[in-house]
Amino acid sequence: MKILFSAYACEPGMGSEPGVGWNVPATIAAKYKEMQIFVLTRSRSREKIDIAIHQQNLCNLHVMYYDIPKVLYYEKEYGSRWGEQYNYILWQILVRRYVRRIVKEYEIDIFHHLTFNQYRTPSPGFYLDIPFVYGPVGGAETINPSFDRDLASHTQQKEKIRRKGYDLRLFKWWIGRRNNPKVFLFSTQENYRKMKPYCKGHEAEVLPAIGFSPKDIPQIGEPEKTDTFEMIYAGRALDWKGVKLFLNAADMVFHKEGIKDFKIKLIGIRFEAEQKAVRSWVTRGRLENNVEIIPFMERDKLIDLLAKASLSVYPAFRDSGSMSVLEASALGCPTICFDAGGQDAFPDEALMKIRVTDSYDENLRGFASKLLWAYRHPDELKAIGQNARAYVYNHLTWEKKVEHYMEIYQNLLEKRV
Repeated sequence: MKILFSAYACEPGMGSEPGVGWNVPATIAAKYKEMQIFVLTRSRSREKIDIAIHQQNLCNLHVMYYDIPKVLYYEKEYGSRWGEQYNYILWQILVRRYVRRIVKEYEIDIFHHLTFNQYRTPSPGFYLDIPFVYGPVGGAETINPSFDRDLASHTQQKEKIRRKGYDLRLFKWWIGRRNNPKVFLFSTQENYRKMKPYCKGHEAEVLPAIGFSPKDIPQIGEPEKTDTFEMIYAGRALDWKGVKLFLNAADMVFHKEGIKDFKIKLIGIRFEAEQKAVRSWVTRGRLENNVEIIPFMERDKLIDLLAKASLSVYPAFRDSGSMSVLEASALGCPTICFDAGGQDAFPDEALMKIRVTDSYDENLRGFASKLLWAYRHPDELKAIGQNARAYVYNHLTWEKKVEHYMEIYQNLLEKRV
C-alpha cells in the first residue's frame, strides 16, 4: 500500500497540528515497514524532518516539499488575523497539480489530507480519482452566545457566521467534485453532528486529531505533597480561550472563601498585547500574588510542571481538541474545562466538565464552583486524573490511532476493487 499524506503543518517534536502532521505518517512508517509512506508539506521544517527520518531509520518514509512562490507568500502570517489562512488556502490551490503528478508517478493508492483540516477550504483530494480520507476535520464548533461579552468584535462577527452555518454548503460542494471513495473524520462530536448531513452518504466518524507517544511521557511517581494548590494553563490568551473568565472565577471563589494557598501559572502567553490584557485581569482580580505569567517554556519542563500540578485548566469556549489537555491527562493531571467542542470527545469521568448554559453569570459561577470543589476534594480530584490517564492510554496513543487509520485504508481499498 502506498499512502500520500497532505500535511501542511508537519514538524517532529511539536504538538498540535505540526505534531499530528509528523506523528501519524512517521508512526505508520515505523509500524508497517512493508508500506511506502509519502508526505507532502512545506520546507520550513525540512532540516528537522530529515534529522528525524535518519534518527528513526524511516527508510520507507518519503517527504516532498512544496512552497508558495515568494511573490505570493504573505510573510507576516503570524502577526495577522488572516495571513495564515491566506497562505494555507493558496497552498492548497497551487499544490493541486503537483499532487496529481505525485499520485501518477508513484502510483499512490490513498490520499489522506491530514493537516490543516477545515471544511471551508479546498483540498487536492477532492479532485483525485483515488480513495480519499479527509480529517480529522474541525471548524464547525461554535461559541455559546452567552460568552460574547468576553469576545473581541471581530471574533463575534466570525461566530455569527459560524452559527448560521451557511458555509457548510461549501463543504458539500467540495465533496461533489469527484465520485472517488471517501471517508470523513471529524475531530469532535459537534463537528460530526453538523457536517455529517453534508457528506452525501460517504462514511463519517468521530476521531480526535490529537495523540501522543507514551515514550515521550515520563513515568511519574507519587507527586511530592505541597501546601499550595497549583493550577496550570498552557496556551495563548486569545479571547475565546476563556482565560479572563478563569481568572474572574478564581477571584470570585478563592477570595470569597479566604483561600490564599493557591498558585496560577499561565504558560505560553508570548505576545505583548495578550500579556497586557492578562495583567489587567490579574490586577482587577487582586491576583498579583497568586498569578505567574510565563511567556515560553520548553515542553520537557511543561511536562514536569503538569505532572506535579494539582489541576490543569482549559477554559476555552470552543476548540477542535487541546494538546495541553491530552498531555495533562497522560500524566494523570486532572483538567477542568467547559463541556464544549474539543473536550466533548473525552468521557465525562475523565475530565471535570462544566455544562455550558445560556447565562454568562451561571457559566462563571459553575466554573468557580468546580474550582472550589477541586481545591476541597484532592482525593476525588486525583481519581479523575487517573481516569483521564487510563482513557488516553487506551484510545489516544499514536499507535492506537494508526491502527484505526489502517482499518479505514483497507476498507477504502476494498471498496475500490
